[in-house]
Amino acid sequence: MNRLRVAWLPDGKRLHLYHDPIDLIIQAFGRPAEVGRAYDAGIARARALLPELREDVQRLKAGALPQGPAGQRALAACAAVPGGPPAVAVLHGAIADEMLAAMVQAGQLERGFVNNRGAVSFHLAEGQSLTPQSMDWPAYHRFDVQLPVSAATRTRGLTAAGWAYDGMALGWVNRIHVAAGSATMAASCLAGIATRMLPLEGGQTLTAVPQSPLEDIPLYAPVPDMARDEAAAILAQGREVAEQLFAGSVITLAAMELGEQYCLVAPPNYSLKSIIMGLDG
Repeated sequence: MNRLRVAWLPDGKRLHLYHDPIDLIIQAFGRPAEVGRAYDAGIARARALLPELREDVQRLKAGALPQGPAGQRALAACAAVPGGPPAVAVLHGAIADEMLAAMVQAGQLERGFVNNRGAVSFHLAEGQSLTPQSMDWPAYHRFDVQLPVSAATRTRGLTAAGWAYDGMALGWVNRIHVAAGSATMAASCLAGIATRMLPLEGGQTLTAVPQSPLEDIPLYAPVPDMARDEAAAILAQGREVAEQLFAGSVITLAAMELGEQYCLVAPPNYSLKSIIMGLDG
């Protein structure tokens, strides 16, 4: 079955588009006519994306270059990350960016976002702002983190993953949040950070997500009662990659949690308890 499912969520404000690997929550803000054009363009682009993605997933797995724009976005973003995570692993972010681009081109929006499986791409006209919570982005668990994003910031993409959200993870991580200039870049950087967060010794069990673009990407099941020292060592491996990406202005923020350990990579005037993303230039 290749039919895209299109439905409004119960609040009547957010549009839900679904056909694996597309699972989108979309909302646009602006004049009604412009919003309507943006939604129509988003639905049309989602339908066109499905065959493009099927072909590009096969190309990427075979080591060939993708032909569709979402696959090309993913490949370019992965080239910017140390270790180069597989492009197929960040297609969910590229899908969000591709969808938002089609919507913004079709309608003059004040604000808008596309959330594809936790990878969020958003648009803000001058003077506009959103909060991650309003975009269905999962909040950081350990603290009541406030993360307002405005048109003045470089951040245009967010992604979150980990055992706490998915039941599995690319690395051994409870939660990881990354902000960057696009959803594709945020997803690529998250993958690059998380895949470095592996145990110092073997013994882990690998599993895979069935019927997904990630089906050939190894994922890790959670490990209960991890020792504090081991968790700190694994977290340090991820932090090393995050600091490289932050120093190179590839990401604007990364927050990670493993067991009782956590760390934040962000400007020095940020904190986990109160993060104001109007200061990242």
